[in-house]
Amino acid sequence: MSPTGRHPIGWRRHLTAAFTEHLALKASAVLVAVVLWFVVAAREPTEEVVSVRFAPQLDSALVLRDPNPVIRALVIGRANEILKLSNAPLVIRRPITSDAPDTLVLSLRTSDVEVPEGVEVIVRDVQPRSLTLRFESIASRAVPVHSALLVRSPGGLSSVVRFDPESVMVRGPRRTVARLQWVSTIPDSISIDTLPHLVDLDTAGLGVVVRPPQVKAIFGRGRS
Repeated sequence: MSPTGRHPIGWRRHLTAAFTEHLALKASAVLVAVVLWFVVAAREPTEEVVSVRFAPQLDSALVLRDPNPVIRALVIGRANEILKLSNAPLVIRRPITSDAPDTLVLSLRTSDVEVPEGVEVIVRDVQPRSLTLRFESIASRAVPVHSALLVRSPGGLSSVVRFDPESVMVRGPRRTVARLQWVSTIPDSISIDTLPHLVDLDTAGLGVVVRPPQVKAIFGRGRS
């Protein structure tokens, strides 16, 4: 057989050997290369878009009409640091007072985004740049009961008045509800008794609905 006929056979033999000989050694080399690639990639900074939790600090008289908006941020950091945000997400907390309008446009900045402790990332951008928040025009909240009673204490006895319940629920226009500090009993004169007295609340002119409209006045006696 001529030398030219042996060349294809030798070439195929070398090619087969390249893929079949020392397989364990070659597999180890590939594994080491893959691990090194992941190690290097984990240390290299990368950019990624992640979710941001919106947790506004609302006054007790405020109730959002819509679900929390979707907010996303562009962050830069190592891959393993960004991965931590899946368990401890970024968050935006903005205080909103009771005098806010029914529709409030809230601007967002990267400085508003709180990075959880122990996570090393930098916030580069936040989207959207503004939020439109809509609040319920009607609100409810609990307020304490204030005494306007004149207590007659025969025999030189003093008395401490407490009410059951000690607070009542008021419902009405949001700003009116927010301004109420308490609901007073009607001005009345009653004598100390071992039995509770049912007392009306003074709701005239408040502009809100009060529930319950009456409370029990309970007296604790003491020698003056």
